[in-house]
Amino acid sequence: MKRIPHISALMTAFPWHLDAHTTASDARRFMQDHQVHHLPVTRDGGDVAGVVHFDQLACGASGALSDVLETVRCVEAKERADTVLDMMAREHCSVVVVIHHQRLAGIFTWTDACRNYATLLREPFLPDDGNEVA
Repeated sequence: MKRIPHISALMTAFPWHLDAHTTASDARRFMQDHQVHHLPVTRDGGDVAGVVHFDQLACGASGALSDVLETVRCVEAKERADTVLDMMAREHCSVVVVIHHQRLAGIFTWTDACRNYATLLREPFLPDDGNEVA
């Protein structure tokens, strides 16, 4: 890696999301069907309202998502990844929502962080394809 990437290079882009009026049971079913553990929740106008975790819904939560959603930390897409990771560690965040032009652009979770870190650790040990210029 030659430079620290923006969080937009590491996030899950265009994530599934649901409206705050969606019922918890519908959201639980949606998350099971799509195998996601964190889900951004938006309001009628598309603004990010928060996030729900599958564990919250699996415990039998009822009502609308607006009743169970957690506030979520939003970061700009052009924020440096190291800054976001430092913030997540300092604030004990398992998820951040990435925004671009005040709209939902992506989601970055601890799973994304682990996956990207594993890739970074493997990078020096990947086979040389022989295409480098001397």
